[in-house]
Amino acid sequence: MESVKVDLKLFLQEPAEVELEDFIPVFHDWIQHQRLDELLIDVVDYRHVHDGPGVMLIAHDAHYAMDMADGRMGLLYSRRRETHPARNAIQSVTERLRSVLRCALEACRLLEAEPSLQGRVKFRGDEVLLRINDRLVSPTPVAFDDLQTHLRPVLERLYPDCQVDVQSCGGSDSRLAVKITASDDSNVGTLYSRLDGSGVRTAAGS
Repeated sequence: MESVKVDLKLFLQEPAEVELEDFIPVFHDWIQHQRLDELLIDVVDYRHVHDGPGVMLIAHDAHYAMDMADGRMGLLYSRRRETHPARNAIQSVTERLRSVLRCALEACRLLEAEPSLQGRVKFRGDEVLLRINDRLVSPTPVAFDDLQTHLRPVLERLYPDCQVDVQSCGGSDSRLAVKITASDDSNVGTLYSRLDGSGVRTAAGS
């Protein structure tokens, strides 16, 4: 569970409103102006791959992709390492999960506000896919319970006073993955503010 290789995906509300090719110039602009708290390097086009990673923005510590896995478009954030100074303070699994969520939500906020996309991109706030992308972490019941323990304080901050369900969605031969669903469909800006504690009341213990 100490692995830094964590994936997180947030899904589009209306994927039919936008095409994968629309994100290529956006990601190139992000590289040119270094819009994220990452060293942004390159854009890779996987549109030819059925249900693949779509359009991917490569950074030194992570990948960002408008991912099409299972036929559902969404922003997939895939952390691979933690060399950026912004990650130096991470000392626990819970802090890592909060950091991964923060990076994914920040990218979603930027995409929603991107002028060239003309408001066609909106993300769901009530469904999140989380995966430990490390085959050394077996998807056992014990590992699932351990992940839930680390997730709990993050979800209490993200969805205060809401019903939240965490279900395993990985098979015995796959990586440890969970689907998080909440009764609260807040927008990504609100979720980001809660996660950062920007004057938002959170549940006890978060």
